[in-house]
Amino acid sequence: MYNLSGQLDETFHSLTGNWPFPWQRRLYAKWVLGNFPKSCDLPTGAGKTSVVALWLIALAENPEEIPKRLVYVVNRRTVVDQTTEEVEKMAKKLANADRQNLSNIFEKLSRLSAIGFSEEEGPMAISTLRGQMADNRAWSADPCRPAVIIGTVDMIGSRLLFGGYRIGFKSRPLHAGFLGQDALLIHDESHLEPAFQKLAESIVNQQRKDGQNADPTCQLKLVSLTATPRNDAEESFHLESDDNNNKILSRRLRAPKSLRLDSIDDPKQLPEKIVEKALKHKDCGKPILIYARKVDDVKKIVDGLIKSDKSLSKRVLSLTGTMRGLERDELTKNPIFQRFLKKNKTNERISSVESNDQLSLLSAEPPSATENEIDKSQSNPEETVYLVCTSAGEVGVNLSAKHLVCDLTALESMAQRFGRVNRFGEHPQSRIDVVYPDPIEEGKSNYDAALKKTLQILESLESLNRDASPHSLRETLRKISAEERQAAFSPEPEILPTSDILFDAWTMTTVQDELPGRPPLSPYLHGVSEGDIPQTTVAWREEVERITGDLIQEHPPKDLLEAFPLKPHELLSDRSDRVFRHLQKITELHPDKPVWLIDEQNRVEFLSEQGEPLKMGDLTEKERIQHKTVLLSPEVGGLTPEGLLMSKKPEKNDLPSPDVSCQWLNENGQPRRKRFMGSSEDVPKGWRLVRTINLSQAEEDEVETDEEEPSDRNIWFWYEAPWGGDGEGYTSAEKEIPLENHTNDVAQIAEAFAKRLKLDPEIARSLKLAARWHDLGKKRELWQQSIGNPKPQKCLAKPGPKMTPRKLGTYRHEFGSLIDAEKEPEFADLSPDAKDLTLHLIAAHHGRGRPHFPQNEVFDPDNPLPKVKKIADEMPLRFERLQRRYGRWGLAYLESLLRAADYAASAGRKVKKEIAK
Repeated sequence: MYNLSGQLDETFHSLTGNWPFPWQRRLYAKWVLGNFPKSCDLPTGAGKTSVVALWLIALAENPEEIPKRLVYVVNRRTVVDQTTEEVEKMAKKLANADRQNLSNIFEKLSRLSAIGFSEEEGPMAISTLRGQMADNRAWSADPCRPAVIIGTVDMIGSRLLFGGYRIGFKSRPLHAGFLGQDALLIHDESHLEPAFQKLAESIVNQQRKDGQNADPTCQLKLVSLTATPRNDAEESFHLESDDNNNKILSRRLRAPKSLRLDSIDDPKQLPEKIVEKALKHKDCGKPILIYARKVDDVKKIVDGLIKSDKSLSKRVLSLTGTMRGLERDELTKNPIFQRFLKKNKTNERISSVESNDQLSLLSAEPPSATENEIDKSQSNPEETVYLVCTSAGEVGVNLSAKHLVCDLTALESMAQRFGRVNRFGEHPQSRIDVVYPDPIEEGKSNYDAALKKTLQILESLESLNRDASPHSLRETLRKISAEERQAAFSPEPEILPTSDILFDAWTMTTVQDELPGRPPLSPYLHGVSEGDIPQTTVAWREEVERITGDLIQEHPPKDLLEAFPLKPHELLSDRSDRVFRHLQKITELHPDKPVWLIDEQNRVEFLSEQGEPLKMGDLTEKERIQHKTVLLSPEVGGLTPEGLLMSKKPEKNDLPSPDVSCQWLNENGQPRRKRFMGSSEDVPKGWRLVRTINLSQAEEDEVETDEEEPSDRNIWFWYEAPWGGDGEGYTSAEKEIPLENHTNDVAQIAEAFAKRLKLDPEIARSLKLAARWHDLGKKRELWQQSIGNPKPQKCLAKPGPKMTPRKLGTYRHEFGSLIDAEKEPEFADLSPDAKDLTLHLIAAHHGRGRPHFPQNEVFDPDNPLPKVKKIADEMPLRFERLQRRYGRWGLAYLESLLRAADYAASAGRKVKKEIAK
């Protein structure tokens, strides 16, 4: 019935450039029938990232059973994660399907979308960790369109819990709904984040209990991937004998890696000893990988290598998790780093042989080649290069080095490190040197006990022909008990239990202040460990310097950061104590410069306790910045060209690109820009004006000026691309949009979503009516005047470019729409449940109504206050009823369908012709 034959091989090869391994065929045979094993035990180098291709092919074959979105969760943000790389390649190939033998899958995937897409976009939307497509909006714009979302535990976990680090409260339900429904969540290297794994399992279990009317086929699916499982999981999918007999896979699993253990008496000698070992490979002409647990040790190793040989200054590169995202992304362009990304080119198919089993094919192998021939084909007269990493280079990075030198860490990290040496078996001999202090102080901490147990395992490997290949490591681990294996892992954190009460508290996103019973999210994402070290994030924004005085009241920092959220490429994270030391040095030169502090709930602190602007000099204690983002003025500097916080006093021009907020690119280019009046660089046609800031207002009360007109630098325009940015609303359009036209477009798109998703007829009707009525409140004369409409009797949904907006006050058009919807004749024909859903979708379409509107927004100019209050009082009760009926994530998903339709209509997107008919 489904694609279980040789066509899988052809499609898989066209998407990935490789022929599937036996395990990939077996997993596909399960997935295409909607059977998702809870756990997949797959070693490093086995091609785990290919699960994205397997999902995509399965979705094309059986869209009724396969979730529309694949959410791939990685342990941390790396310089270039392997999954992002593969997904971007697949998206490009799909967009050029006619030239890639993918026309069949292209057509099948294209039929799933409700909204048309351009040839450049292709049928699959992606949102990745890297700068080009980091955390974009494309994945949530059409809920019917296949999408891959790649994020860290923090990014995905916080959004699943209705939090969402660095996104505003308006967007949180949308992210929770689309990530938690009709989605397959792949947790890569799940053994590294046991707390998140337990949390994801609790969400899946909660969804099974939630919602009398929830669609079980739409509920979250969860699969964990691990190369080094802590325990023997039940129902685990794993390699079998046919995988071990596959020549390509076998070469990777048995790639020769000779292990040497070297003890030292003084732990302080560790960097020096690692340098000594690494220099023995100086003349091999190959890439050499070095790992160290501590950031300070990385710096000492880099300095030691260069000190030993000045010529190495251009052949040594470091990678730590403390680099700013932009500079970390640009490492991929560095010739040194590229030496570690070379792929083997041996996977060429010469034949295929069908077996008697229709669900699998015998592996089609490449032409035979000896290990010496493979190594020779990879060799060249290049010089030896070194990459010195912390754990930032351990997980999710497709690095492959000739040799490795490292310190000792826990078993799960050692396995990751080993997997980045001779990754594809292209070298006939590779060496791994592990340097460790002897003795390890047993009993000093649980982590030291894990190090001692790991050392024992490595010693057994060393005694067995010094073989540290993936096959040898896995065989060694199989011979010891689960308890012994667990003892070699980093101590598992305390995992906090979730509950109905906690989930309810997190869903109330309208409540932005402290809420009793709603704890911070981080302990639930990562667990609680003894000796946890607080972290701080740093970024630079020009608005910190420019938005001051009365202007900051008109343009609150929270609103500015919702309009242009902080993106991964802008952020630098490190231990709070180290960040504090750097900030102290910056403060010595700039004590009066403004600074903003952002907490995990996205609350922005920009005033001191005395009500004055918060300044650098006010940050006198490191506790003040713990678990927060420090937003600095670009004028204070503090960043090295490598993207690290400075370890010396900042100097002029030490930060070439301080504010990189608009150096964010998505699949259609740059989705947001800031321009001053008179800027020579034009804004592309059709872009929407998100915000206009008259900077001269900050000085009007203080300085008199003879200028009749504001200078070109005093009017600041913030623009956003009409598709793929962050915002759902904007202050002007290319031309004025009549209200009736807009609501008709939204209703048509919402109806298309319902058809494509095959929603229950009653739910589909509520969605369509809510789309038709969601902007009824814009008919108020007060609202029309606020957008600068000179003829309020001609109702507009969006103002034209020449209209001058006015201050609206606290009136919310959603609240007015809520009142007017009950007056519509069709409303009376709805069932009580459908009335509830329709009204809630209207109330929540800009993120409010969860569970209520703020008190100051309970207002309508055309209705008496008692009536308004009665309607407002009903909202929390309705919210509670609907969550019990559809589930927490199910209700957020239904809300998000309307919001996506509204966003698509505002961006000028149209329903595909075949649906519109």
